[in-house]
Amino acid sequence: CVFFFFKQKTAYEIAQRLVGSEMCIRDRVSTQSTWDSIFTGIMTSKSQPTPATPATPQSSSVVGKLKNMLCGGTAGTTSILLLYPVETLKTRVQMKSEAGAAKMSAFGTIKEIYKAEGIKSFYMGLSAALARQMLFASIRIGLFYNITDYLKQKNGKKTLSLLETAASSLAAGGSAILTVMPFDVIFVRMQAENSLPKEQRRGYTGLGNALMRISKEEGVSSLWKGSTPAVARAMALNFGMLVPYEKCKALLAPSIGYNNTNYIISSGIAGFGASICCLPFDNAKVKLQKQVKGPDGKLPYKGLIDCMGKCFKKEGFFGYWAGFWPFYSFLFPQTVVILLMNDFLRIKLGISKIQPTL
Repeated sequence: CVFFFFKQKTAYEIAQRLVGSEMCIRDRVSTQSTWDSIFTGIMTSKSQPTPATPATPQSSSVVGKLKNMLCGGTAGTTSILLLYPVETLKTRVQMKSEAGAAKMSAFGTIKEIYKAEGIKSFYMGLSAALARQMLFASIRIGLFYNITDYLKQKNGKKTLSLLETAASSLAAGGSAILTVMPFDVIFVRMQAENSLPKEQRRGYTGLGNALMRISKEEGVSSLWKGSTPAVARAMALNFGMLVPYEKCKALLAPSIGYNNTNYIISSGIAGFGASICCLPFDNAKVKLQKQVKGPDGKLPYKGLIDCMGKCFKKEGFFGYWAGFWPFYSFLFPQTVVILLMNDFLRIKLGISKIQPTL
């Protein structure tokens, strides 16, 4: 502003000294008016700033979409590395429930596994779990945020409705599990291996060996065994985890702000909701994927409905939630790790700002 003020004054004085004619006076007045208008425009723009336009989600680009997938996969893989023994414990408790065991406490099961099989047994199937989780979390979480960011950009919104967010979570969850089903089948079988009678053990030596043997011995379609309950489980998990998480963050923000306390409380609630929603389907999925043919050559379960019906008759209504506390003790920290790390990476990579989806 100072620059233009002196520029105006200098131009005015030079014109006054050098020019005396009426035409030059008119030129002088015109020059002065021009500088006056420039000066006034600058002062107006400084005092009344232009309103900022809403930022476009960075994940609208191809690179942004890939970053979202990377964030989800990294967060999911980290959670498996930290919490895999608890996942093994949950599977064993579910199997004891199916067998009609009287005692199914988590601590008792830990002692039994450690005494009979050693510490390594808690990590059986880790290679399949890592491969599964890298793909599964990349699609389940990355695709969810890609869809929600796309909807925000398309509709010009900063937030989405509950219905839009729920639909995004269900679509991402179903797509993810159909992609990773072969790893999921192998992962469950390897976890359950040592709990089976010796004559029923398959003796897989690793992920590659399991893929080849299942394809050869049972057919490629067996790699998608139990896909119906798995899809139901994944959709319930995504809905129960991501929708409450985003909603709780938005509800807590006015009182405590967007911070780690908010995220931990929200993710804990999300973990509880996900456990309630998906554990019945998780139990059915485990039973269908690990089943072996009996002496009559028939499988124990024909499908999801048959499996859940027999589970109700044998284990009762609460049998659907057998292994709830081991499952929740796994899902709670897993949810915290996945959601906190995913948000952290999205912010650090410049594809998100701290604001709720809902």
